Amino acid sequence: MTDKGLVITTERDRAEVEITCFTGCHECTAKSLCIGNKHNKGRLSVKNPLHAQPGDQVEIHIPEEKYSRALILLFGWLLSAIFLGIGAGYVSSMIFPLSVSMASLIGLACGLAIGGSVLARIFRHKNKDQLYPVIIDIIKKGENYGPA
Repeated sequence: MTDKGLVITTERDRAEVEITCFTGCHECTAKSLCIGNKHNKGRLSVKNPLHAQPGDQVEIHIPEEKYSRALILLFGWLLSAIFLGIGAGYVSSMIFPLSVSMASLIGLACGLAIGGSVLARIFRHKNKDQLYPVIIDIIKKGENYGPA
């Protein structure tokens, strides 16, 4: 999905872009990335490879398909980790002198810890740059540029 917005601030290779929300915003998969979805305006933190400056009107691309896949991976992995942890705890209650509920609770905690650490590695290294919206065009330069 592509949208248009106004660059508010920049920092290194990122920019904060204010987007006027239309009816499509309510169905956008990147809605949770918006900083403030009040007054029909949202702010997104985006990658800024074109070095847009505050005041520039830009076109951004939101990778909805990749974002949806990442959410499915996240919740699917956590759900699997929960069930595997509880199952491992139940099985270990037969081996160790623990109650089934205590062993399942310990298994749940271990499963979530292991699953969360694996997900953190996946998202930190592989998916981090692919999930950010990115500025793909500067439509109109703002007033922050010197004389041409």
